[in-house]
Amino acid sequence: MHLLSITATNDRSEVEIYRSLVARGHKVDLICDTEWMGEAPLIDGGVNVIKMKIKHRLDFNAVREIRNLIGKIKPDVIYAPRNSTLSTALMATRTCPVVGYRGTTGHLSRFDPASWLTYFHPRLKRIVCVSEAVRQYLLTKRIPEKVVHTIHKGHRAEWYDFNQAVDLTQFGIPENAFVVGFTGNIRPVKGVDVLLQSLLEIDDSLNVHALLIGEVRDEKIKAMAAEPEIAKKAHFIGYRTDAPILAGACDAFAMPSVEREGLPRAVIEAMAQHVPAIVSNVGGMPELVEDGVSGLVVPPRDHIALAKAITKLASDREHSKALGQAARERIETAFNIDATIDKIEILFQSVVEDNLSKRS
Repeated sequence: MHLLSITATNDRSEVEIYRSLVARGHKVDLICDTEWMGEAPLIDGGVNVIKMKIKHRLDFNAVREIRNLIGKIKPDVIYAPRNSTLSTALMATRTCPVVGYRGTTGHLSRFDPASWLTYFHPRLKRIVCVSEAVRQYLLTKRIPEKVVHTIHKGHRAEWYDFNQAVDLTQFGIPENAFVVGFTGNIRPVKGVDVLLQSLLEIDDSLNVHALLIGEVRDEKIKAMAAEPEIAKKAHFIGYRTDAPILAGACDAFAMPSVEREGLPRAVIEAMAQHVPAIVSNVGGMPELVEDGVSGLVVPPRDHIALAKAITKLASDREHSKALGQAARERIETAFNIDATIDKIEILFQSVVEDNLSKRS
C-alpha cells in the first residue's frame, strides 16, 4: 500500500502511525507545513517528508501542486487529517480515494458550504472518528454509516514517564495540598467556571487547590479568578511547554467540558502518569474514563457533582491512588497506540481494495 498523508503538523501518535506503517512494509509520503520542524523522527522511520504551505481550505495553488504530485507518485490512498488539507485533497484528485479524520463533535451543518468541501463531500470514502461519540455525531448529520469508523487515537504510556521532580509550591500551592490539575486553552467550552465554582463547595479542611495551565481566553474566568475566595484556591500559571509534566505532579485531573470533546489528549497524558481523571459526561470522555474504575464521570455544568467527586478523592487518597493506577493501565491496554495502528492499517487497506474492485 502506498499512502499519501496531507497534513500540517503531526502529534506523537500520528508520527508513530506513519513510522509503523513503513515498518510494516507500506510506503508513506507525507506533506506537512513548511514551518513544522518535527519531521526528523518521520524521516528516520523511512517516511518521505514533503514540505508545503497550505494556507487554507481553498488554496488553489496548493491544489495544483498536490495534483501534480499525485500524478507523479500515484498513491493508493490519501489521508487528510486536518480540515484545510481534507478539502485540498478532495479538490486535487478525482480518482484516488480520500480518507478524512474527525476529532471533535459539533460545528458541522448541512447548510454550511465549508462542510460540503470536507465531511459531507460525496467522494470522501471514510472518516476516522477519534471516539464513538464523534461517530454518533456524524451519523446525526446523515453521513452514511459505512463512511464513519471509530478508531481511538492511542498512546504509549511510557511516553509520559518523565521521572522529573516537580515542586508545585512554586505556584503558591501549599505543601500537602490535594491538587487538581487542568491543562488546555481556557475557553467557555472547557467548563473551567464549573471547576472554580466547585472549589467553593469543598470543605477547607481537605486543603484542595486547583492548578490551571493554559491561556485564559474567557473573560468570565478572568473575573472569577479575581474573586478572593477563588483566588486563594485556584492558581493560574498560563501557557507552559511543560504542561504534561505539571499535570503528572497533580493528585487528580479535571476536564469539566460542557460540549464538543472528542478524546482530549490532556486527560490521556494525566492518566498515563497515574493521575485519576474527573471528567464530564461529554463527547468521548466517558469512553476514556471508566466511572469508579479509572476515574470519575460527572454531569456537565454541575459544580455540585464535581465538588463531590473531588471531595471523594481528596478525602480518601489511597482510593485516589488506586484509581490512578487503573488509569495508567487503561492507557496501556484500551488506548494503546499499537491497536490504533492495526485498525487504521486495516481501514486504509479496505479503501484500497474497494477502489481496485470498482476499477476491475
